[in-house]
Amino acid sequence: MHFNLVKASNRRYLEELKNRGHEMKPVYDAVNIMQETEWVINKPVYEVISKLIEIDDGTGNLPTNPQTIPLPIKEPDVENNDKTSPTYKENLVKWKRQASLVYKDRAKSKSKYIQVRQILTEAELLLDRSFFYPYQLDFRGRIYPKPAMLSPQGADYSRALIKFKYGKKMKDNNSFDDFAIAGAGLYGEVDKEDIQTRLDWVKERLDLFISYAKEPLINTDWSKADKPFCFLAWCFELKDFAETGYDATFITTLPIQSDCSNSGLQHYSAMMRDPVGGKATNLIPSNKPEDVYRIVAEKVIEKLKTKTDPMAKLWLDYGVDRKLCKKPVMCLPYSLTQYSCRQYLQDHVEKEKIEKSRPHYFGEDLFKATNWLTPIVWESINEVIVGAKEIMSFLKTVSRLVASENLPVTWTTPKPLNFPVQMMCYKKESKRVKTKMGDSIIKLSIQSDTEEIDKRKTAQSICPNLIHSLDASVLQLAVIKAKEKGVTNFSLIHDSFGCVAPDVAKLSEAIREAFCEVYEQDVLTNWAMEMKQMLSPKNAKKFPNIPVRGELDLSLVKQSIFFCV
Repeated sequence: MHFNLVKASNRRYLEELKNRGHEMKPVYDAVNIMQETEWVINKPVYEVISKLIEIDDGTGNLPTNPQTIPLPIKEPDVENNDKTSPTYKENLVKWKRQASLVYKDRAKSKSKYIQVRQILTEAELLLDRSFFYPYQLDFRGRIYPKPAMLSPQGADYSRALIKFKYGKKMKDNNSFDDFAIAGAGLYGEVDKEDIQTRLDWVKERLDLFISYAKEPLINTDWSKADKPFCFLAWCFELKDFAETGYDATFITTLPIQSDCSNSGLQHYSAMMRDPVGGKATNLIPSNKPEDVYRIVAEKVIEKLKTKTDPMAKLWLDYGVDRKLCKKPVMCLPYSLTQYSCRQYLQDHVEKEKIEKSRPHYFGEDLFKATNWLTPIVWESINEVIVGAKEIMSFLKTVSRLVASENLPVTWTTPKPLNFPVQMMCYKKESKRVKTKMGDSIIKLSIQSDTEEIDKRKTAQSICPNLIHSLDASVLQLAVIKAKEKGVTNFSLIHDSFGCVAPDVAKLSEAIREAFCEVYEQDVLTNWAMEMKQMLSPKNAKKFPNIPVRGELDLSLVKQSIFFCV
């Protein structure tokens, strides 16, 4: 099967990539290194998931068969269709409202249920063989495995189903410490504490975690983890290691992930050399990790305590925490809107109720409650994240100027990657097509691109696309540096870097070196100059001032444990 290295349909852009291929050798190198990783199915995890799907009780947040989700019980007058009952209409409306939520849940669950069955089928076909992943880039340089289902970038259960074919000896205590820290991160209870607290927490519970692996279908407390199936896979690896008497020659093949601390805000802070943002996103060394989500949540709580509206008390009773604020804060670097912010709050409350039986007292319609809270969360985010907002405003203004020239916003990723990014946001036009199907005339609307650049869409898209291109640059450069240090297997999810435990220290060093090398350059100024060269003299005069950089010493990133852990 043949497919382009870069997933794009615009022929002019593909021709540009071909002509500039010699300039971006490190991009090709990074992809080839990733494609050398050989994988196998994690059989114990496969067996557990297969049995849980048969049981169909939702353990570990696995999707359940949508047909088993029961409809609400009807009141007697509705059940008997007794229209003479004075409460019939009221009860019918109430039942329909409740039933519509069930139908909605069934629709959501159906696609997820089909997906997990498909992934298990793929895993079954690969049970007794090893395999490799081919990778493809999008127009921003982000790297994705070509297979869409069973993948190291898939859902929790999908990632848990695969592991490296070849591993390395656990060697010494430092490797086990990195292994233990990963387990604490997957469980989630102490993942925001200092390193020693995480280690102590795991080592005090080794026998408990081993018992999960011995009887995973009976002792299902592992399913309380933030990433239940990846945590279970970790427990299986721990059990195998323990059965050797913790022999240093034990070969570990489990991918251990190191996640960057809100990478979007890290990039903005690095671009601006913003010491405040840098501290909040762990670019600066500290004994305990900073948590920007918690900081925002604390500001929201402070504001709620000053309000007399009954809704404030309901939210305080519910409990505003970092998890409620996480998605809005995480998505701010990617042009979050207040509309999306409200939806994320509602999604979180609904998810907590379903998955963790967390009660709330906002009634059946969460719109009113989340709509009331949204401006408070929005204001709190903007008070904490100041530097990022300034850059985002600058990026949008410049992008509108470029789009007004009817040109796509085009830039090159930092050296030595030199990947050309072309952001084409054309306006759409709709055409009506009539066709005959049997005896019926079917009218369809087909959308196609025009030749005119959409200024509004361009301004909305620039922030996430620039950040994703920088994420990709750091990842590509980190892979190359890690390979030079002896790391041979990689499990990568954009801003999450995976390898076996004995290689964690080497990969961590490579990530920090790559980040510093990217930002040794004045990334924002370089991007701005590329934009300015595209403008006519008239629009060049409207070019805004580039935001002034702060005094953050980026070399400190190399000493920051919690930058990516």
